[in-house]
Amino acid sequence: MARNEAIDWAGADFEGADLRGRDLSGAPLQDANFRGADLRGANFVGADLRSAVFDGADCRAADFSSALLQGASFRKARLQLTCFEQAWLLSAHLEHAEVAEAIFTSANLEWAWVEGVDFGRAEVWCAVFLNVRGLSGPSRQTLEANGGFTGRREMILGRELYEHADESTDES
Repeated sequence: MARNEAIDWAGADFEGADLRGRDLSGAPLQDANFRGADLRGANFVGADLRSAVFDGADCRAADFSSALLQGASFRKARLQLTCFEQAWLLSAHLEHAEVAEAIFTSANLEWAWVEGVDFGRAEVWCAVFLNVRGLSGPSRQTLEANGGFTGRREMILGRELYEHADESTDES
C-alpha cells in the first residue's frame, strides 16, 4: 500500500496552497479543490483525482502519470512540462489551459473539453481524443500528425447496450 493511501483527502480544500514538490502519489483526492494552487513539480502518480478542480493552478512539471482524472477541471491551468502519461482524463475540462511541452502519451481524453488549447508543442503519441469538444480543425490535424487519435464514436452505456444487442438478435 502506498503511504498516501492511508489518508483520505477526498473533498479536501487546497485552494491557493503551496504544494510545490509534494508527493501525493496514490492519494485518494476525489473532488479535491486545488484552484489557484502552486503544484509545480508535485507528484500525483496513480492518484485518484476524479472530479478534482485545478482551475488556474500552476501545475508546471507536475506528474499525473496513471492518475484517474475523470471529470477533473484544469481550466486556465499552467500545464507546461506536466506529465499525463497513461492518465485517464475522460470528460476532463482543459479549456484555455497552457499545455506546451506537456506529455499526454497514451492518455485517454475522450469526451474532454479542449476549447482554446494549443496542442502544437505537446507530446500526444497514442493519446485518445475521441468525441472531444471545442477542438478546432487545425488542432485536430496537429493531434493526428503527432500521433494522437481523434474522431467520433457513439457511446453505448447501460440500456443502450442491451437494446443494441436485442436488435442484432432480432435480425438473425
